[in-house]
Amino acid sequence: MNELIVNADGTVTCVGDAGSVAGILAKRVKAATIPATYDDDGVELTPAIVPDADTLAVEVTSDELKVHAWRLPKVRAERLEQLRGMRNTKLDKMDDEIKDNLIERPGANRTVANSAVEKQTLRDLPDTMEPALAAMNNTDDMEAYTPVELL
Repeated sequence: MNELIVNADGTVTCVGDAGSVAGILAKRVKAATIPATYDDDGVELTPAIVPDADTLAVEVTSDELKVHAWRLPKVRAERLEQLRGMRNTKLDKMDDEIKDNLIERPGANRTVANSAVEKQTLRDLPDTMEPALAAMNNTDDMEAYTPVELL
């Protein structure tokens, strides 16, 4: 089975056959260690600063990963970015439909006048989406969340 590590920045490392969790954590501690400093005579001026491994990364189960405090902000930000992309695509499509209808078919369903409210609703979506995502404490809920305006 593949072991999972959640990193302090919210990213995930899947260990698998790449090594051991303990080995990966040891490498991260070594990389994050600030070495001691010495004077010209070899006398230590400042000791090495070795971080605790659990401040850098933690092994988690797949269920723990869904609610881990380091993971949630990253998934929230990624989902918000996806939703904004969906919103922008929908706005662009509306603009194209308006342009096409004004040029090719005056009087068609999609016009500037009847789209203004819908476009403003889409522009206001981030103000609705951010608090909705912030209230969620499970990555499954965040990934499933799509405002009705984007369906």
